Amino acid sequence: MYNRRKTLTRIGALAAVGLGAAALALGTTGANAEEAAPEGGFDAQIIGGQPAEEGQFPWIVALADAGDPSFNYCGGQLIAEDVVLTAAHCTEGTAAADVVIRHGGTDITQTDVYEVAEIVVADGFDGSTMVNDWSLIRLAEPITGAETLPLADADTKDWGTLTVAGWGTTESGSTSQDLLYVDVPYVTDGECDGAYGAEFDDATMLCAGDLANGGVDSCQGDSGGPLVSADGVLVGIVSWGYGCAEAGNPGVYANVGLLHDDITAALAAL
Repeated sequence: MYNRRKTLTRIGALAAVGLGAAALALGTTGANAEEAAPEGGFDAQIIGGQPAEEGQFPWIVALADAGDPSFNYCGGQLIAEDVVLTAAHCTEGTAAADVVIRHGGTDITQTDVYEVAEIVVADGFDGSTMVNDWSLIRLAEPITGAETLPLADADTKDWGTLTVAGWGTTESGSTSQDLLYVDVPYVTDGECDGAYGAEFDDATMLCAGDLANGGVDSCQGDSGGPLVSADGVLVGIVSWGYGCAEAGNPGVYANVGLLHDDITAALAAL
């Protein structure tokens, strides 16, 4: 399982494995530096998509390294003026002081930077299986007047066409400056189980992508970002998958409808 294929390694982690300045400047991951990328793999952005318009995703955010806020490595979404929902594998082991939130536009270089006060990783998150892959980030100060994204409150079995967005990596190996999005078909639990077998947990996950043809997907750097329904609710959180946009290997997302009660309980406890 390439369960990090949608996440950039943070600069601190890059330094820990001894990569040089050139690799850091390119945003190269430890996986890229130490081994060949899997087929379909690491050097891609939101695949098959297009640039978002200003205001199209007003609640979307990026997680960035506090030591270098120009380095964004995951996505997320505002579910309250002072709370971001993202993937647990983006925040596990990360101190609040080590991450900042970027919000306020489609050009990542023009977004505002917000400090983080607290990180809460989901109970039962397992980085080896990606079960319960969600976490909450409480901001030090609310973004007053910011739009927030409502959560799906049920596991609808046929979502139809969904939309995923993010600032994932580009072919040059660095994150995309512009916010990108792409529409992806919902993939049934049965079809996803056929693709991933026991690695797919239908109690906490769902899948989306063009199962037959590939070509549309989230990818590295998009982890934690939104999978949104046509009626504007958060259905999934970008989590993992094999490669990116490969036929037969859809993207796997934390299933917000199934996790709704746990997320809202954690939100109330902040």
